[in-house]
Amino acid sequence: MATEEYDSSYDDIDELAISMKTDLKQCMSQVEDRENGNKCCLICKIAYRIRQTDCNSYEPSVLSVGPYHHSELPLQAMETEKWICLDYILKLNSEVSLHEYLSLVSGLEKEARGYYTEEINMGSGEFLQMLLLDSCFILVYLGGLQAQGASVDGEQLKENMVYERKREATDLVPMDAVCCQSVSVHSGDIEINQFGKETEDGHNQGNYNGTVGWYNSSAVYDLLLLENQIPFFIVKTVYQFFSRNIATTSLLSNSISEFMEGILYRFPKVITEANRSETFYHVLHLCHMYLKPSDKLEDYHHLYSAKPCYFHFILDSICKIFTFRQEKNIFHELDWLNSVQQVNRWRRAVDYHEAGMQFKRREFDEDNPHSLLDIRFRKGLLEIPCLPIDDKSSLLFRNLVAFEQTCPQVGDDITAYFVFMSQLTSTSADVALLAEKGIIVHQMESDEDVSTLFTKLFEYVAFDFDGEHYLKSLCCAMEAHYQSRINRWMAWLWHNHFSNPWVGFAAIASAFIILCSIMQTVLAFLSYMG
Repeated sequence: MATEEYDSSYDDIDELAISMKTDLKQCMSQVEDRENGNKCCLICKIAYRIRQTDCNSYEPSVLSVGPYHHSELPLQAMETEKWICLDYILKLNSEVSLHEYLSLVSGLEKEARGYYTEEINMGSGEFLQMLLLDSCFILVYLGGLQAQGASVDGEQLKENMVYERKREATDLVPMDAVCCQSVSVHSGDIEINQFGKETEDGHNQGNYNGTVGWYNSSAVYDLLLLENQIPFFIVKTVYQFFSRNIATTSLLSNSISEFMEGILYRFPKVITEANRSETFYHVLHLCHMYLKPSDKLEDYHHLYSAKPCYFHFILDSICKIFTFRQEKNIFHELDWLNSVQQVNRWRRAVDYHEAGMQFKRREFDEDNPHSLLDIRFRKGLLEIPCLPIDDKSSLLFRNLVAFEQTCPQVGDDITAYFVFMSQLTSTSADVALLAEKGIIVHQMESDEDVSTLFTKLFEYVAFDFDGEHYLKSLCCAMEAHYQSRINRWMAWLWHNHFSNPWVGFAAIASAFIILCSIMQTVLAFLSYMG
């Protein structure tokens, strides 16, 4: 009996081994496809544990792009609009048939599948249909057809942005106000109103303004989700095929970039019309490129490794005498700060302020533009570009960080920036201080909500403080300023005795009286000795 059980188990193991070999071959084939297709940028699914922190920031609300959320029931309403976009593109060039488009995309299927880290449980037919429909939708929706003479109303988007900036010149304008525009595409006597219906003679059937605005705004955010992407080379290839002109791909990239600039118009950017990139892997990657720090960041090594001036040295010696503290020489202290291993975190904004550091909003200069991440520190003055925050900011921030976490090849600059901001705004008092300086402009209900947003943003996020991130030297310079006893003593003196002019005057008068008393005592002693 035992022998029969053993033989049965042995047969099952044979079958299991065969099945595992098949799965192993398929898995390694997928890995090879990814490596051959794209070694730099993959489209990943967010880990379950991270997703649970805020699932609404990672999952689309109205629009699915790519395979991860394809065919989900809440997103089916937008599928009709994709078919309308396909119909429009087919009519743009009647010489190219639907069969030819599918044949074209079929040759790219293997490379496209290699972009995704998860197994795509879709047959070739369904996968090709999805790629073609999503590509057509992106071409029409993001204004990529301007190069073909199709009138995509991008100017209306710009005019509305200018209007909103004038309407609330001093307040933060919600991104919804920018994106709730219905962009119309005209071809002959046919008008396709995005998120509307195809009508004859350019007339809309019914009033869709309310629904269009809501869908349009939600779709913009859905296009910025990491899981909601398709490789942009598919879009570019479809565009080249019906345009029959490879040279116009730069116009396509410019149109997509212009659309992205409309979305990110509130943020300072180094990329301008003259230096737009033509190479990006998907829409979120393009967004990531616009927020990257510029190449002209300052090296702050001299701020914390240079020898102190004689005035500071004398004041530091006086402080040591009066406090009776047996400490190392100030030169040794700065050498200690020069060790990056000891400087492994930033501090609260209030802590830096109490140590004499000043905060200032860095104003944007069109002649010398800077990025959102271009933070500058000079002589105790920390200049930070304005960071606008609304109820949708968490979505954008989380997906940009997730992109860097899952694709290390693109760097960790944005992660470093938000780690810095999260520690700088640890409490509502820190947010209030930065808001007072105009550095943070938010529409949240309270400063505490902003602090909570940054705190939750970095749950389960891996970041190496000792690594070569772009804020490393700035971190050391700020820590050197904070650790300086002179800076803290001068800040204490200013905050407690000179912040109020009357109190400052009284302190100066008291010091003058004490000095006069000392001089009188010395003169009397000298006179007596004489």
